[in-house]
Amino acid sequence: MQKFLVLFLLITFSFANEIKQIDLTQAKWEYKWGDSPFENDIPLWTNDKENDSSWQKIDFPSNPENRNNQTNVWYRVKLPDVLPNDPNLYIVSIDLITQVYFENRQIYHFGEFNNEGKGEYKGWPWHLIKLPNDSAGKYIYFRIFSDYGDIGFFGEIKISSKGDLYEQMLQFDIPKIMVGSVSIFVSVLFLLTFLSKFKRLELSILGLMFLTQGLNVLFSAKILEIYFHYPLFKQYILAIAFFFFPIGMALFMDKTINGKVPFNLIKRIWQIHLIYLIGAIFGSLLGFFSLPSTYECFDIFYNFITLPILTFFMIYFFFKGNKETKIITFSFFIISIYWLYSSLIAAALVPWEEYPSDIAVFICLLLLSYSMVNKLNYTQELEEAKAELTILSSTDYLTKLDNRKNIDSVLKINENMYKRYKDNFSVILLDIDDFKKVNDNYGHLVGDNVLIEFAKILTKYTRQTDIVGRWGGEEFIIICPKTNLEETLILAQKLREKIASHNFGIVGTKTASIGVTTFRENDTITELLSRVDDALYLAKLKGKNRVEMEV
Repeated sequence: MQKFLVLFLLITFSFANEIKQIDLTQAKWEYKWGDSPFENDIPLWTNDKENDSSWQKIDFPSNPENRNNQTNVWYRVKLPDVLPNDPNLYIVSIDLITQVYFENRQIYHFGEFNNEGKGEYKGWPWHLIKLPNDSAGKYIYFRIFSDYGDIGFFGEIKISSKGDLYEQMLQFDIPKIMVGSVSIFVSVLFLLTFLSKFKRLELSILGLMFLTQGLNVLFSAKILEIYFHYPLFKQYILAIAFFFFPIGMALFMDKTINGKVPFNLIKRIWQIHLIYLIGAIFGSLLGFFSLPSTYECFDIFYNFITLPILTFFMIYFFFKGNKETKIITFSFFIISIYWLYSSLIAAALVPWEEYPSDIAVFICLLLLSYSMVNKLNYTQELEEAKAELTILSSTDYLTKLDNRKNIDSVLKINENMYKRYKDNFSVILLDIDDFKKVNDNYGHLVGDNVLIEFAKILTKYTRQTDIVGRWGGEEFIIICPKTNLEETLILAQKLREKIASHNFGIVGTKTASIGVTTFRENDTITELLSRVDDALYLAKLKGKNRVEMEV
């Protein structure tokens, strides 16, 4: 039992003292400008002694002093005497390509060096370098080429086991993967909504912003590189997303905020950035310049021109605008702070750290979506009100039939169809017999009910192609397309019978006098209406409750 307890304590003590992770940024780094001579593929600088004065000390292996247009630099660092189990060196990023040496042999490379010690840009992936088991307490060397503004390392440099590194990546990247995926899904909804109706340009802008920023967040998830290792392709996607955001921001403000801007500055900003995006991507693809160089120009223009101008207008419109404008400007203000902070990190003005960019982007886009949905709801209400007004302007308020204004339009259309295609059409004019007595004896409310019932009979017993309207007072008109005089007379007689047999409640039965005519060669609408009116007068004259025609 005593032996077991001692063994347990030894095991516990060994696990407690096991090194999980080493922050190599705190180690003693050294650098040397230029490129090492090689002999039998062995860089001679890897044989330098520990206290060689040609190696200069540096706090962090990036951008040493007195660069003077140098494109090559070597860094070296002495590893700790004790390393974690399964030691792997993790580096967030290196500008731009590198080779790593241990005891005169190459243990890692990213990119290809030519005979002049130079190479082409291949992207900005993170690097995981398996350290030899006997590397504790010894130097490792980094050969680096960069024609970019930065030369050397960026971000974390640490030693840990591969399992621990992957676990940390996964914990930090799960929110990124979720936010990126949701953003892309939402972007598809916005873009499909826009394409289905080709309305509301703001929907397409918002959809593209969700898409590009969703891709930006998703592709910044480091864990995905384990399964999808195409660093240069990834960097082009990230560049498009990076360069597009000021376009989307300025374009959305330009299209949604109703406010005068001197010299159309907001419009000019998104136009210039759009030209820049197209030029930067295609120019680098065609080999006119490298992709990293486009970031340097963009950072200068964005940080010193675009961001100050947009921030000024954000603050101005926030205090001067309505509720929707306040939401839009506030959301962009959040994202601007995030961009400013990320720029300060990139410029090494604040310490590097992993920050929740996905949360800032998602909050911004959610606020923009909220403002857009409110605007769409308001627009829908306006459309519904407009449609209702359109109906009211063309419909008789009491009977819900077409009013005289709309009937005139329908008559004109049928006249044109006759002149072009010789399509016959006829007209029926009806008048309720002795309707004045209804109002006098029962009141106007009862009279209104009779008119409503009368309209229902006409609608029920006419064809769907026939147009029924209220001509005025107790007179009604029916336009019968593609119908000759004989067919119209049959319809008129049918209507007369249905009306005469209908019970109008307290009023009892009522009858109608009906006039019928048809449109003829060289006719006019005025002549047509005059004839049908004469026919109706004739029906009244002959005793009412009858159908008469004028040819």
